[in-house]
Amino acid sequence: MRIGLDLHTMTELMQGSRTYIYNLIKSILELDRTNEYYLYFSDFENVATDSLFKRSNVHCRIIVPSSRFIRLPISFPLKLAADKIDLFHCQYMAPPLCPCPYLVSLHDIIHETNPQFYPAGLRFLMHHLYPISARRAAKVLTISQYSKSQIARIYKIPEERIVVTYVGVSNAFRFIGDKEKIKLIAEKYGIKGRYILFVGRIEPRKNLGTLIDAYHLLRTGYAIDHQLAIAGMKDPLFEDFHNNIIARAEGDSVVFTGGVAENDLPYLYNGADLFVYPSYAEGFGLPVLEAMACGVPVIAANGTALPEAVGNAGIMAPPENPEIWAEAMHRVLSDPELQETMSRKGLQRAQLFTWRKTAEKVLEAYSELATTARTELF
Repeated sequence: MRIGLDLHTMTELMQGSRTYIYNLIKSILELDRTNEYYLYFSDFENVATDSLFKRSNVHCRIIVPSSRFIRLPISFPLKLAADKIDLFHCQYMAPPLCPCPYLVSLHDIIHETNPQFYPAGLRFLMHHLYPISARRAAKVLTISQYSKSQIARIYKIPEERIVVTYVGVSNAFRFIGDKEKIKLIAEKYGIKGRYILFVGRIEPRKNLGTLIDAYHLLRTGYAIDHQLAIAGMKDPLFEDFHNNIIARAEGDSVVFTGGVAENDLPYLYNGADLFVYPSYAEGFGLPVLEAMACGVPVIAANGTALPEAVGNAGIMAPPENPEIWAEAMHRVLSDPELQETMSRKGLQRAQLFTWRKTAEKVLEAYSELATTARTELF
């Protein structure tokens, strides 16, 4: 079978989507040496040296131009037809006239449930195009039971056509005992001494205002002297929000690291005494599992899909209450026995989520569709 995969997010400013599709295709290619894979990139330059894409059953293609308004209606259908693709796996949006059956990965539809966190133009685009792709898809792949329930409810898609493929944790995220290197990496990003860590893009949905308010209460009300490290890129869509957050944190020991190199991130996790994730809405919440895999105690918001990630391994708090967050952070930081218990449970929890399991679930969906297609021929 010839399987096409849309990898345009590999080279765009979409960290979560890039992490998902890279680790997924890596695991799929490790498991499946039989099917032929046609990988479609908008820009291959940044990944061309990766040995992952040089296997005998892998064929790389460039889709030009990169603009979705030409790529989806024109470039993709022509490429898929020319390559005689039997099954296409796309991200978020499918070609309106796809020459073969397709699956679509739709991580979440938070723009529908929490529209206030998205610019009007982007929200309009997603609101009108995502449901069309999802309804026409042979299967919709998503990353949590929460997202599945919302897609089924809002887009009116039968639940049996929606497959939950939980994300995995890369092996890079693990306990690291090299304290000297951990310290050096932290200092590289302006962090000195003990710290609390947040990882994620700086955007309204991540609820950094509540976090900064809670941290201020932690320092003034509980005399905790940890720094707060906010590790994440500025989202160009939310320039004003970024500036407001910087101003709001002024006077406290808050470090904004900016983007963190992929190889440095596990060390940054390992150096933290506590990981905090107060996000208002998540399709899953992979940073929570990454922190757990590094043995770091986790406090996360108690809504949307985050309980599926945290399980019973962390503390959960309402996202809009800084007083509760401050108290929870103080409770963990002041109790070594609790830290040890949370660290142990987190390590066990993280082991349940692997990219191999994700790939096996996706390959199962491919196989089901191939079987259906053969059945319909006879």
